[in-house]
Amino acid sequence: MNEALKLYFDAFRHYAHPRQERKITFYELLGISWALHLIYAFYSIFALYLGIKSFEYFSESKDFTHLAFRSFNLQFQKFSLLTTLFSVIFYPFLFQFGYRFWKTLFKFYSQLFGHEFENQDDRSEDLLASAFSSNLFLLFPIIGNALSNLAQGFFIYKGLKKHYSFTNLQAFLVLLTPLFLIFLFVVFSASYFAFLFTLI
Repeated sequence: MNEALKLYFDAFRHYAHPRQERKITFYELLGISWALHLIYAFYSIFALYLGIKSFEYFSESKDFTHLAFRSFNLQFQKFSLLTTLFSVIFYPFLFQFGYRFWKTLFKFYSQLFGHEFENQDDRSEDLLASAFSSNLFLLFPIIGNALSNLAQGFFIYKGLKKHYSFTNLQAFLVLLTPLFLIFLFVVFSASYFAFLFTLI
């Protein structure tokens, strides 16, 4: 376990460096990332608890009633709690999907741009180990999730340039691909429902 943690920290600190002899395995990467998400979920649930308790205190106190939001309700808090719990419970599945999605994307673009290598899998695994090590930012309450997502994109960008010799534009196109696919999905979904609405 200690060795896995060390490799995780090494992947975080040396995100654009060549691979070492011993690299972190897929399941070690998954396990540590999941643990970090559990810690961040604890932060989030504790923050929700403090928010509800603060509202109850302000609403019951005559001196601080004016500080409480009159339109406050627990629906948003319940939704946030459920979202946090589901994101933690299903994280292993989301991790595996994201890992394989990025790995496939790297292979596709390396062939498209003519940057094929014999150790293609090793390069993509090193890059993804660095990318998912950005979950270390989840140790920071409140801003951890945003920092983690930004760092993951930055690590992928730098890793593509280092491991695959992509240009700035090529690496940027790889990062934009998930957003483009989401955009296409939204457009096709909206078109489909609009077509069904015309049939009614």
